[in-house]
Amino acid sequence: MRGTLIFWVIIFAFGVLIGERYGLPGWASSLTDKGFEAAEGLLGRAGEPIPAAEDDAVEPEAAEAGPAPQSSPPASSSQGDAGGNANLRINDAGLQIIKDSEGLRLEAYNLGGQWLIGYGHSRTARSGMKISEAQAEALLREDVKDAEDGVRKAVTVSVNRNQFSAMVSLAYNLGVGGFGRSTVLSALNAGDYNGAADAFLNHNRAGGKVNEHLTHRREKERALFLK
Repeated sequence: MRGTLIFWVIIFAFGVLIGERYGLPGWASSLTDKGFEAAEGLLGRAGEPIPAAEDDAVEPEAAEAGPAPQSSPPASSSQGDAGGNANLRINDAGLQIIKDSEGLRLEAYNLGGQWLIGYGHSRTARSGMKISEAQAEALLREDVKDAEDGVRKAVTVSVNRNQFSAMVSLAYNLGVGGFGRSTVLSALNAGDYNGAADAFLNHNRAGGKVNEHLTHRREKERALFLK
């Protein structure tokens, strides 16, 4: 192909030089035109880029995406049976049982060698002490907190607010220690709610004898417990 190209280039150059100055005969022009065509064809093929070899490499397939890892479910913060009792407070019905049973005394009085005032408040009571009704209410709510805390710690099953309030009234009367030894608590923690309600009536004695006032109070507490 190289020799053929050189031949036609010479013919092309000859035709240009001679044709421009003197003109060429018809046969020479025809030969020159063929030289042009042959040169263009050869030069065109020579200038064509060499076709790239087909890339035999196969593009790696994208790795098949597996299922996204599942996140672990949040751990449940389960509480014990009594977990719901933490926010319970005595309600108005429970407070009223205490008020009706204890009675309101705005001047300190001595009962069994112990000074009391207000609704049976003893911690700060002393001889000659006098308070207002509002102070008596505040002292009662302060004293009830100890009974509330005692009931929360002792009860190991879930209770509603009425049940809680009835037991706080009982604990306020018996003392936290006395409530801890009561048949109400033992039956309740065994899961016997009806038995616990009936057990309120067991704590109606004073000096070993049935006391009418305490019986009436226990009946009120039992009725509240059952609501």
